[in-house]
Amino acid sequence: MSCVVGLVWGGDSYAAASHHHHVHSHKGHHHRAATASAPHSQDGPTSSGGQEGQASSDGGDVLLKGVPAGWRAHVIGAGTSQKKADDHPASKSAAGVKDGHSKAALSPVFTKEEVQNGVKPGDALEHSSTARKVPSYPASVNRVLIPIPTEMGIAAYQSGRNFVLIIDGEEPLDTSSLRGDGIFSNLSVQTLPKTTMITVPLPDTRRLFLSQQSNGWVLGDVPPPGGGYDTRQVITPQETPAGLLFPMKRPGRVLSLKDPTSGESLVVGTAAFDNGGILSLRKGDGYDVWPSLEGVVIADHAPPKVELKRTPVGDLMTISGGKPPDLDQAVYASDVDLTWLGLKHLSYQQANARYRKALIDAADAEPKDRFAKRLEAAKAAFNIGSFPEARSIANVALEDDPEEAFRPDVRFFLGATELLNGNPQGAQLLDDEWPESQQRAIQVWKGLYYAAKGGHDQEAAHYLATDFPRLLNYPETLRDVVLPLATEHIARYGTQEDMRALDAMPKGAPYRLARAFRDIRSGRSKIGEELLKGLESDRDATIAEKAMEERIALQLREGRLSSMEAARQFSSLLPDARLSGRDGWVRILQADAYMRVKRWNDALTAMDQAKKAPMREEPELAPMLHQALKGVAQESQQGASPKTGGALLHGAAMVRAHLPDLPPGPEKADVLVFYGKMLNSLGLYDEASQAFSSAVPMFEDPTQKAMAGEALADSYLKRGMLPDASRALAETGNAALPKNEVAKRNRLVARIALSSGKPEVAFYLLNGDNSAAASDMKAKIYEGQENWAAAIIEVRKMAESLIPDQGPLSMDQQLLALRLASDASRAGDAETLRWVVHKVGDRSFDGDTGRMFKLLVSP
Repeated sequence: MSCVVGLVWGGDSYAAASHHHHVHSHKGHHHRAATASAPHSQDGPTSSGGQEGQASSDGGDVLLKGVPAGWRAHVIGAGTSQKKADDHPASKSAAGVKDGHSKAALSPVFTKEEVQNGVKPGDALEHSSTARKVPSYPASVNRVLIPIPTEMGIAAYQSGRNFVLIIDGEEPLDTSSLRGDGIFSNLSVQTLPKTTMITVPLPDTRRLFLSQQSNGWVLGDVPPPGGGYDTRQVITPQETPAGLLFPMKRPGRVLSLKDPTSGESLVVGTAAFDNGGILSLRKGDGYDVWPSLEGVVIADHAPPKVELKRTPVGDLMTISGGKPPDLDQAVYASDVDLTWLGLKHLSYQQANARYRKALIDAADAEPKDRFAKRLEAAKAAFNIGSFPEARSIANVALEDDPEEAFRPDVRFFLGATELLNGNPQGAQLLDDEWPESQQRAIQVWKGLYYAAKGGHDQEAAHYLATDFPRLLNYPETLRDVVLPLATEHIARYGTQEDMRALDAMPKGAPYRLARAFRDIRSGRSKIGEELLKGLESDRDATIAEKAMEERIALQLREGRLSSMEAARQFSSLLPDARLSGRDGWVRILQADAYMRVKRWNDALTAMDQAKKAPMREEPELAPMLHQALKGVAQESQQGASPKTGGALLHGAAMVRAHLPDLPPGPEKADVLVFYGKMLNSLGLYDEASQAFSSAVPMFEDPTQKAMAGEALADSYLKRGMLPDASRALAETGNAALPKNEVAKRNRLVARIALSSGKPEVAFYLLNGDNSAAASDMKAKIYEGQENWAAAIIEVRKMAESLIPDQGPLSMDQQLLALRLASDASRAGDAETLRWVVHKVGDRSFDGDTGRMFKLLVSP
């Protein structure tokens, strides 16, 4: 029996036809649906008269229970083996082996001989009765290109164990370039006037992926390169005065045809641009909306009841000329919204009536129905925005039936309820692993959770922007809670592409605030600032406070407000911020203002107070803390001397107190190195070694690790622990280190050799090193040998590079001049004494250093 597809016609408005088509019967051998969301055929005989719906020969496979015949496929690792399925006549027939269906490599629909015999592209396959020869083509490993121009529409959906592509076009599709292997080698092509149907038999439950590119569409069993497929657009139905709209950027023609697997009458809305499809099966009154990867596929159980009309903004569905009677279900295109959350498209009065009735039903429920009725009452409370009541009812239900808490839908409902009750910690259930069939639908709620929790701001903004039309579709009481959060988060953290979703924002103060953030981030700061000014007197205290804090921050960023004045204004804003629960964020802004003028201690104090306030995770806090601690360490070490020892000690204490707040990583290691240097300056070599030792394993960059190893080796040298110093250098070495780092490590090894009584090894390692540090070491060796002439050469090199010609002399520079004068005096080198006197000039020395210098250089 051949698989024949009936006439297909196109235009702007079509009703489903009731033409009869032959379909293959699957008697006594059934397969599980390839995905949980695959549409089900209707019970009873099909148009071919086959006995659909008979019991499976396996009799008791729980995986196959309740799935209608003709809609089952082999589940990997369960049920009938694939070999047996492939041997079954129905399987072979469905794969297109009989009656001249094109198959395999993939060949053109018509061979050269057929064209010569008068068969033209575009004729139905049943016009040919001769077997076709299959040419050999290079195979595509795991995807196949469907080369169609951008103006042609396409729809894609899974029908039982077949994946079906419906391609619309005014001109016949050139199928000669179609080629593939694996599951795509069984691809069959059926052509009809102005339409092409491609069918891919699915041997198991694998997932297929469809994406658009410049030269057509690509179908594969792996995601397209580049990532982001799981967050691609989906179609979100919208209620309009004229009917139910399926929004599309570039809708294609609307077609009517028979489904090749079930024989159902279908109305198919194709898309010429990648708009995505419908997430979940929707069973309506006399029709079903099937899940799809692209376009809209509607099964009309009583044709021509369903009408789908192409409009400039999408396809408009009507039922018998009017709106669908079940809009409360039709507008929710995912099981997560309709079933897991129990959302219904009702007015507030209707939703309240539903809630009251659900409470009464829950109170009167029999024990066997008790949990289901209570959960329905919780969902009804959720639908009207009574989130505390929803949580309370759900908790009571789970006290009596705790085993139900393991159900995915119950866990998700609990997480959503905790989120809207202001408990992000309890809402972490939303970040769990979920069934694959529901992961895409859950992303918008994961985005809401990330936005409330913090730490994944860009990812959250993308999730929310991608499903923004879905949030607009929510019941008013729920939408008024989640939509302001979503719009503000997208405006603050989304990309320019994400922020385009905000064009559909409703009116109102929360959305003017989001518009202000978007304008400021898009370079329209004057417009954004004007919006903020208008919102500073808003009756909503939270909105007014956010507007004020953002305007202060904007003026600070643009240099129209000094850092100290901004810090003062943030301080005066704290009472309002505390009432709005935003005092933690205002403290962070205040810390940023202090850091701009290097008021590190004030910045740390502000950050300490921010951590005490309840707030979401702010990724800015860790880098700010790192910068402030590094600033404290650097500032404390500048000009460190006995006079400034108190400041150095205070700085080290500040750094030590805040080290536990830094997460492990290179940033913390960087601060630990600075902290270790502070401890070295304080003479606390043991504690310095501990700091350096903790820093080394945190560095990832080889050069930074080597520098930390050098600091650790230096601290060991100061403690006389020569073997430990050698080991520290050996464990942090790397062959790819820069030359300057290699030279620094050689100097450390030279110090180890010198401390071990091997000056000749030190000289060998320092040979060719003209740095001041190397000169210092060589001079010390010569001084120890009383070789004053050689020592003078090295010390003079140091003085030439380290002592400036003008300006006051630091204590280190004074000591260097004194050292050169001492060596020259011992050697009787009058020329060097005159040189150092001229170098120093009339600049003064501190205390006894000046008196000793004058004594040494005096005639």
